[in-house]
Amino acid sequence: MKMNNTFDTLQTLFSQDLQALQQLRRRGWFVLPMSRIVKEEHIGRCCFLAEEFLDCEELSVLKRELGLSEQQWNAYKAKISQ
Repeated sequence: MKMNNTFDTLQTLFSQDLQALQQLRRRGWFVLPMSRIVKEEHIGRCCFLAEEFLDCEELSVLKRELGLSEQQWNAYKAKISQ
């Protein structure tokens, strides 16, 4: 398995967005609801990009390293199709 720039870039994007979402949760959703929506949509877009540019093995590693279950992954993707 080759880890490449695409993997590293996506991992960084996901990590930053997931961390930002955690900070919003700690402050309370009501504070900046639009920020939460934008972050969740961005994560959803990253999910689609990851599926397009990573092979199956890399995608599995990315999900595992981010701590995202298949259900969470699909929930973020659903934010885009709403």
